[in-house]
Amino acid sequence: MAHRPTSTGTESGPHDSTDMRMHRAWLQMCEDHRAEAVVGGWACESDLFSDCTGTGDVLELLNKLYRAGDWTGHDELLAALLERVPRGGYEGEVAWLVTVRALLPKAARMARSQTRPSIDFEEAFSVVVGALFEVVRTYPLERCPKNIYASLALRTLTLARQSLGHLLDDAPLPPDEVAEIVDRRPAGHELEPEERFERLSLLMDATELQLLGEDDHEHIHDGTARAELLHLVVWAVRTGVLRPDEAQLLAGYYVDTDSRDGRTPRSMGSDGDRVRKARSRAVGRLRAADHDAYWLAA
Repeated sequence: MAHRPTSTGTESGPHDSTDMRMHRAWLQMCEDHRAEAVVGGWACESDLFSDCTGTGDVLELLNKLYRAGDWTGHDELLAALLERVPRGGYEGEVAWLVTVRALLPKAARMARSQTRPSIDFEEAFSVVVGALFEVVRTYPLERCPKNIYASLALRTLTLARQSLGHLLDDAPLPPDEVAEIVDRRPAGHELEPEERFERLSLLMDATELQLLGEDDHEHIHDGTARAELLHLVVWAVRTGVLRPDEAQLLAGYYVDTDSRDGRTPRSMGSDGDRVRKARSRAVGRLRAADHDAYWLAA
């Protein structure tokens, strides 16, 4: 199944987009008879590929497992591909590109989450795709044989954020500790890979902007009012609607409600009045923002 590009671009030249280049590389591989021979060899080696005659079939099988929520089967097929990447040669290249292509929609969503006033989608997408290629090439399958899809996504996001300068050395919690917090769940109540990733991504953004206190990370769950507010405030900073200090002011008041020390603007006197007015101005800018753009980015 051929991937169709999601962004505009020319066949070559300065306006050639990352998406168009990936599209052409995928089409070339799908049309290459050597790739068919490689996949035919895999079908002889493993029942996982028994119904596949070309790279498009492998991608469609991955997509089918993803849509069905069959994460065990999805990870098994990803593992089989990752096992073949280090073989090198054209076979390794085929396994490498098929795996990257399978995660390209996820890479696009990551890129949208990493745009900033100074970083447009194309720049972010180019960096994320480069990180994805590197993560797939170097994935430690023997050491990390489980939760492969989620692990590939998190490693890609972390590397991309490092490349874009979105990971701060003095951030309250590094990505590994954020992941550890997210995974503190009772047996049988583990998050699905996509839900786990989205929560990790939100908490990493909130950590970068210093929007949460030390104990708040464990109380942010997808679909709650706190999580929705964090999404909105993070988006507002990315798009220049709010300054980081204004975002921290709103998050400290509306998100960190359980750990506030009981002080109110009135009890804080003149300082409290300044805080209240600053918060009111920030809320006003949020109300005046382009909410259609927010929902498109969400």
